Amino acid sequence: MSATRRHSPIFIKLFVGFAVVILFSISILGLMVQRQIEDASLRNIRTNLTHQAYILQQTFAFQTEIPILQLQRQVATISASIEARITLIDRHGVVLADSEFNPQKMDNHHQRPEIQAAKLEGIGESRRFSTTLNTTMQYVALPSLNATNQLGYIRTALSTKSIDEEINYLRRVIIIATSLTAIIALFVGYWLAMSFAQPLRQMTLIANNFAQGRYQLRIPSHRRDEIGDLARSLNQMADISAQRFNNLASERDLLETILKSMNEGVITVDNQGVIQHINAAAARMLRNKAERCLGQTLKQIEETSVLHKAWKKCLDHQSSYKQQIQLRGYAFARHYQLHVSPLKESRNDGAILVLQDVTEVQRIDRMRADFVANASHELKTPITAIRGFAETLLDGGDVDAKLIRRFMRKIHSQSLRLSDLVSDLLALSRLESNDEAFEKTVDIMGITAKVCANLQAVAQSQEISLKLHAVKDKVLPVLGDDKALNQLVTNLVDNAIKYTPAGGQVDVYLQQHEQQILFAVEDTGIGIAPADQERIFERFYRVDKARSREVGGTGLGLAIVKHIVQSHQGKVQVLSDLERGTRFEVRLPITNTIT
Repeated sequence: MSATRRHSPIFIKLFVGFAVVILFSISILGLMVQRQIEDASLRNIRTNLTHQAYILQQTFAFQTEIPILQLQRQVATISASIEARITLIDRHGVVLADSEFNPQKMDNHHQRPEIQAAKLEGIGESRRFSTTLNTTMQYVALPSLNATNQLGYIRTALSTKSIDEEINYLRRVIIIATSLTAIIALFVGYWLAMSFAQPLRQMTLIANNFAQGRYQLRIPSHRRDEIGDLARSLNQMADISAQRFNNLASERDLLETILKSMNEGVITVDNQGVIQHINAAAARMLRNKAERCLGQTLKQIEETSVLHKAWKKCLDHQSSYKQQIQLRGYAFARHYQLHVSPLKESRNDGAILVLQDVTEVQRIDRMRADFVANASHELKTPITAIRGFAETLLDGGDVDAKLIRRFMRKIHSQSLRLSDLVSDLLALSRLESNDEAFEKTVDIMGITAKVCANLQAVAQSQEISLKLHAVKDKVLPVLGDDKALNQLVTNLVDNAIKYTPAGGQVDVYLQQHEQQILFAVEDTGIGIAPADQERIFERFYRVDKARSREVGGTGLGLAIVKHIVQSHQGKVQVLSDLERGTRFEVRLPITNTIT
C-alpha cells in the first residue's frame, strides 16, 4: 500500500519537533559561548586594570607635592605606556589629573560607584557609560595616600568598545554557524520524520480497516527495527482478531436465532450449569438482572433449585424435559411451563431452558370453571323451581284456584329471574368480546341524572333518601357507549338502594378532577368485609347470599360494572366498612368535544 505524498500531521509534528529542539539547542549553545567569552574578556580587563591600579598606587604614594600640570603630564605619559585611562582624585572627589580629559572641566567624582566602593571596601569597580568620553568604560579604583597623608583615589579605566566589537564578530560567526547547522539538522530531521511518519501512517490506515472488520489487509513488515516489530505484531493481532470475530459472529448468530424464534424467557447454560446467555424476559421472571445472572449457576439465581433439578434431569437423560413450576418473589406465586432441551451441537454440551408464563392462562381456566359451575348453579335454581311448580300443577288433579295462582306467580317470578340471568350473561359476553375503541361522545351527567330520577321512586318506597350531588346543567363528556354507561350507573345506584336499610341514605357524586370524571355512589348500608372487597367484582360472587337472593340479585351486576369501566379505559374501586356503608368510585377519562 503506497503512502500518500501529502505530509501527514504526525510527520509535521515530528519534523517541527526535531527542528525546534535542534534550533533551540544551537541557540542556547551559541548564547552560552558568547556569554563565556564576554565574561572572560571583561574578567581579564578587570584583572589588568586592578594590577595597573596597584602599581600606580605605589607609584604616586608618599610623593612630595607635585604641581598639577606636571602631575597631568606624568599621568598622560603613564597612560600612553599602559594603554589605559588614569584618573587621580582627591578625598573630596575633585579630579586632580586625568589622562584623557581636562580635569578642570570634569565633574566631581565623589559619588561615582567605583569611588564609593573603594572608600568602603578598599577596591571598587564598575562598568558604565562615561559621559566624559561618550563610551562604555570598565573602571577600577583604589584608595591612595599622598606625601601629606591626604587620602585620595587612583582610578584606571579601559574602554570595552573592543570587547563589544569582538562580541559582535563572534555573534556573526555563531549566527552563520547556527544557520548552517540548522539547515543540516532540518534535512536530517526531515529524513528522520519521514522514516517514522510513513510507516506509522500506513499502520494507522490499515488499523482503521481492522477496526471496520476488514482483516484481509496487512502492514509491510520488512523493517528490522521497532517499527517493523510493531507492524508484525499488528499483523498477528489481525489474524487472531479475524479468527475470534468469526467465532463470535457464529455464536452471536446462533444465539440471535434462538432468541428471535421465541417470545418466552430463554436461558442457555453450559455443562456445568453456568449461565451463558439469558434474555430480558427470563431475568424478569427470576426477579433479577440479565448482567448479574451471567456467569452464575442455576442454583445461585433461583432459591428453590427447581431450574437446577430440571436441567439435571435433562442432562442425565440427554432428552427434553417438561415441567410446570412455581417461582416466588411477586405478591403471589406465578406458574410457568418449563421446557429444557439439550444443546447437543454446542461445544460444551449445554442446555437451553425456556420459561412460559401460564399464570394468566391458569387463572382464566379457573375462572372459566368457576363460571360454568356458578352459572349452572344459578340457572339450575329457577329452572328447578319452575319445573317443580309445573309438575305439581300437572299432577295435582283438582287444585285450588288460589294455589294455582300462587304457583303461577312463583313460576313467573322464577322465569323473570332466569331472564335476568340470561340477559346479564349476554351483556357480560358482549362486553368481553367488544375490544373496539369508542368513537361516540356521551354526556355522563345526563345519564346519571336520568337514572337517579328513575330510581327515586324505588328509593322512596324503601324509605331511603337518594340524592345527586353535581353541578346542574354541566356537561361532562366521555367517549363511550350510552347504554353501557347507563347500565353502569343503574347497577351501582340500584345495588346501593338494595343493600341499604330503611331510613338510610344513598348519595351520588359526579364531578370533574383535571382530565378525569369521578362518579361515586355512597350508601349507609350493611357494608362489605375487607376479605370480600377483593372478590366482589367476580361473577356470581355474593357477600350475603341470603340477602342477595332476597333482593333478587343475579350476582353479575358488579362484574358487568368492572367490564364497562375497563372498556372505557377507566378504574373502579370500593371503600367500605361493615355496618357503616360502602362507597364505589369510578374514574373515567374526559374528552374535550361533544358529538
